[in-house]
Amino acid sequence: MTQDENTTPDADTTPSFEELGITGPVLAAIRDLGYETPSPIQVATIPPLLAGRDVVGQAQTGTGKTAAFALPILEHLDMNQKSPQALVLAPTRELALQVTAATEKYGRHIRHLKAVAILGGMPYPKQMMLLAHNPEILVATPGRLIDHMESGRIDFSELQMLVLDEADRMLDMGFIEDIEKIVA
Repeated sequence: MTQDENTTPDADTTPSFEELGITGPVLAAIRDLGYETPSPIQVATIPPLLAGRDVVGQAQTGTGKTAAFALPILEHLDMNQKSPQALVLAPTRELALQVTAATEKYGRHIRHLKAVAILGGMPYPKQMMLLAHNPEILVATPGRLIDHMESGRIDFSELQMLVLDEADRMLDMGFIEDIEKIVA
C-alpha cells in the first residue's frame, strides 16, 4: 500500500484514532498530546499495519509519519518478551533521537516500555547498558546497529516489525549494503 500526502480525506469522513484501531494506553497518550484527528498518512497506514501487512508510505515532513508507524508498533508490543520486537532504522542520529523521543511520548502510559536509540556518537558502554535492559523497541542508525549485531549484543529472535524511516534518504546516503545486512 502506498500513501501520498496529496490525498486528503474529507474532514467529515476522517475516522478517529479509535476507529483506526488505536486503543488503551496508546490512545490515552495521543489524547494527552492533543491529537484529535489522524492525518492522511495515518489513516492510510495504521489499519494495514495493525493487521500485520507491509506498508510503504510517503508524505511530507510534519504530516505525522512517525506516529503512523509508531502507534501500530506500540499496539502490537508484548511486554512479556525479553528481546526487541520492533526495529526502526533511521539515516541520521538526529532522526533516530526524534523517533525515539516521539515513541516514548506515544507509549508513555505503557508500563515499563523501553525504546532505545542506538547510534554513533554515544559511548558503547552506555549503549550496552541500554541493550542489557531488554528494550522492546530499538531505533538505530545502520552502522552502529551492525557494530552491536556483529558483537552479539542484540537478539532479534523475537523481532516482529521493521521500519525503514526515510528509506530513500538512507539509499541516497549509500546504506544499501548495511540495510541488506541488517535485514538478512
